[in-house]
Amino acid sequence: MRTISKTLGVSLLTAMAAAMTCGQAMAQNAISFRVVPTDRNPAACQRWDAELSRVHTFTPTSDGATLSTAGGINRNMTKNGNVYTTTLALGGTNFNVAADTSKSPKTLDVSEPRTGCRWSAVAP
Repeated sequence: MRTISKTLGVSLLTAMAAAMTCGQAMAQNAISFRVVPTDRNPAACQRWDAELSRVHTFTPTSDGATLSTAGGINRNMTKNGNVYTTTLALGGTNFNVAADTSKSPKTLDVSEPRTGCRWSAVAP
C-alpha cells in the first residue's frame, strides 16, 4: 500500500510539473501583432485605426488560441487548419480576425466586411 502511495504521489508530481512546463511554454509562444491599415482602406475606416493599431497578443492554447487587445478585450479563437479565426466587436461593429502562425512571417488580418476595411500585421 505504501509503495502504491509513493508511486501515485510521484506520478502526480510528474504530471503537475509537465502541465506547468507546458503552460509556461505556451505563454512564451505569445505573439504580439500591431496591425496597420491597408493602403486601399476607404476614409470611413479611419475611425477604427486608433483602436486597431494598438498591440494585439495572440496566445496559443490547448484547444485554439486567445487574442487579447490592448483595450482589454479577450477573444477565444478557433483553429481551422493552420488558421485561427474569431469575431471582434468594437463599438457595435464586427470585425473578422484571422491569424496564420504556421508560416513565416506570422500574420494577423482584421477585416470589416461591410465597408471593405482591412488591417494587417506580420511578426517574425
